[in-house]
Amino acid sequence: MSRQDPLDILELSLRTGAAELHVVRHADAVPESDESSTVYDDYEAHPLSPRGRAQAEAVAERLSESGVAAVYSSPVRRARETAEAIAAAAGVDVRTEPGLTEIAIGATEDTMALRDRLPWLAMVAIRDGSWATIPGTEPSAGVRARMLAAIDAIAARHPGERVAVVSHAGAINAALGAIASSDHDFLFPLANASVSVMRIGGGRRLLMSANDTSHLAAIPARSRR
Repeated sequence: MSRQDPLDILELSLRTGAAELHVVRHADAVPESDESSTVYDDYEAHPLSPRGRAQAEAVAERLSESGVAAVYSSPVRRARETAEAIAAAAGVDVRTEPGLTEIAIGATEDTMALRDRLPWLAMVAIRDGSWATIPGTEPSAGVRARMLAAIDAIAARHPGERVAVVSHAGAINAALGAIASSDHDFLFPLANASVSVMRIGGGRRLLMSANDTSHLAAIPARSRR
């Protein structure tokens, strides 16, 4: 009796119609110098930094070798520009998916500049496993519901195909937490332009890998302040 692949049995292989989603955190969009950071304190309006553009090209090259059939993106500029690099390498168009946008964080002190705010938000997430302690933050259940709905809808459109999905650290973490049955919406710091792979099929979601940055090895690390 020949052995069967468990992924075939559970309809989680590409040949049985599962979709493989390569979920990418957007590339870097923080200015390199302190002098320029005051110009870009509206993070939602940021273009990719020079470092981010190099990261986007690196992840685009990696995913072009995987044969992605479609590219989906959050509507936010830094995610969209990352997705455009991937789509150009794959020879497809970017499809905007609003459900992939970042967690809406409640208001913080008006005096907190971007280069201070982002590390502070990371500290809160690492300490608490979420941003729920910040008043006005989008509830965990809502983030998980919209992210899972988005990835499930994308998977349903692409049975048996590999797809690139560009989103944000918080939103991706919340989805991974839901798939891993964790109470935390922040499991670990996701690197810019990192790739997490999941399979969706047969009524199941399976995490294959997370926070892979091997394609970024040639890009020097940002100097620590």
